[in-house]
Amino acid sequence: MANPKFLCPQCKQKTGVNILYGYPTIEAFEQSERNEIKLGGCVLMKGQPERHCTSCEHEWQIVRRKPLWDIPEFPL
Repeated sequence: MANPKFLCPQCKQKTGVNILYGYPTIEAFEQSERNEIKLGGCVLMKGQPERHCTSCEHEWQIVRRKPLWDIPEFPL
């Protein structure tokens, strides 16, 4: 299944992909090579970007009503 592309707030191209944090699987490496996701490393901290533009390399966070670290089910 193809991953969706998102509108980049900087260059306005629909080439944004999700950033995957944590230890990647073989499938994640393959998706990264196809520019379907961006590998973000093994450490997740507050304030890290969640999307990456494959055109201009801009990275951004998704605007939410409530940050992930304020949700009790989200272990950070």
